[in-house]
Amino acid sequence: MSPDIYLDNNATTPLHEDVYRKMRYSLKYQYGNPSSNYEIGINAKKSIQYARNNLAEFLNAEPEQITFTSGATESNSTAIIGYCLKNKSKNHIITSSIEHPAIMEACKYLQVSHGFDVSYLPVNKDGIVQINHLASLITPKTSLVTVMMVNNEIGSIQPIKKIGALCKALDIYFHCDAVQGAGKLPIDVKELNVNSLSLSAHKIYGPKGVGCLYIEDKNQLYPLLHGGAQEMGFRSGTENVTGIIGFGQAVECLMDHWINDIQHITFLRNKFIGQLNQHLTDWSINGGNTVPSTLSLCIHGIRGEALAYALSQMGVFVSIASACSSSSSKLSHVLKALGKSQEEIRSTIRVSFGRQNTIQEIEKAINILVTTTSKLRSFSPMMVNV
Repeated sequence: MSPDIYLDNNATTPLHEDVYRKMRYSLKYQYGNPSSNYEIGINAKKSIQYARNNLAEFLNAEPEQITFTSGATESNSTAIIGYCLKNKSKNHIITSSIEHPAIMEACKYLQVSHGFDVSYLPVNKDGIVQINHLASLITPKTSLVTVMMVNNEIGSIQPIKKIGALCKALDIYFHCDAVQGAGKLPIDVKELNVNSLSLSAHKIYGPKGVGCLYIEDKNQLYPLLHGGAQEMGFRSGTENVTGIIGFGQAVECLMDHWINDIQHITFLRNKFIGQLNQHLTDWSINGGNTVPSTLSLCIHGIRGEALAYALSQMGVFVSIASACSSSSSKLSHVLKALGKSQEEIRSTIRVSFGRQNTIQEIEKAINILVTTTSKLRSFSPMMVNV
């Protein structure tokens, strides 16, 4: 049986070999509690600090501004809920209509449980928010704006620098979920004027279960977890030492190779689209101005679920939407926000490329996709009006 072709790198990425080796060593030899005052505990704490320094360098931040968490969901909740609950005198939040559920649900919690008003910023046909529209939603009660750097479903790039400048001028807290931007776009927290920013290790060839939150000033937020004095007193709980070490190594690898990664992934995407143009009809791309790693495809005339399942049986792995919501029967809120019809949404799959993918894989995946699509269309009632 031929090897599988993994094209769902937005959901998660395979562990980098250097990260695996570093984590394996840590599991065996760096088992000390970082809060302990003897050698193996002190060494574990030093390893955490090394990883923190890597993240700080990557983001152009200070090490003390980096807090390690269990992942981006915790990071996003800490930033949004932690800030809003400490600054209740203003109770209006603005977010985009295409945010990740980790953002949407945090805003919903504040709305339902604490009486906050939430405004949802629409996007244009490319899936991008408009600065003028954002400015029109701001009121004297606006406490926080949160907009993602890159959308996880369609890959649209948001004007984070412009949003940051506007929020800074109006003294409004600005949080950015940068999970899908890491390794695809340069991230400089000072240049972007963000007050907080979240990352996740498993999106950049690191381990699952660990992320970080950049916080410009921790005094502006309430911590969500209470207990010990870990993470400089802001995030209690014994640290995930091995995960943090893996995260730090993943970032180190990323800083060394991300430009080459982007060039490679861009080549693969262009090859994929070129082959689709040659061999497949009645398809379109959702969104515009996207990162090269993400391709949201509407394959007209068939259900995305059926196509994704059929491809998986042939060893080609893609998704139908965000991995965090693909098990839901609800239609993609992202594609709805772009004005896509129900049929277009139901006919969409997401292909996302990674550094490990090869040109041979892309060529084989296209052949399988074209053949599978033709078979499904041959008995699909949806093709009657296509």
